[in-house]
Amino acid sequence: MTTQTETTAPTTTDWHWVMTVQTSDGRFNTRSATVNVPSGFTRDKLWAFVLDQFNADYGSPLTVLFFDLQPNQL
Repeated sequence: MTTQTETTAPTTTDWHWVMTVQTSDGRFNTRSATVNVPSGFTRDKLWAFVLDQFNADYGSPLTVLFFDLQPNQL
């Protein structure tokens, strides 16, 4: 007797984010992008992912002035 195993591709969702930060020396930067997120990923994890990108470019501390995360669909 043979057993068949079905494998399914992980479910992902496209999200669009926008973040504006202010650096400790007063500079402002706004970025936006889309990201394909696997199921089970949380808003908190995505926030940390985006903020880490800003920290890598501008250092810490940063003040987040705006953050928005929406499904990338109309």
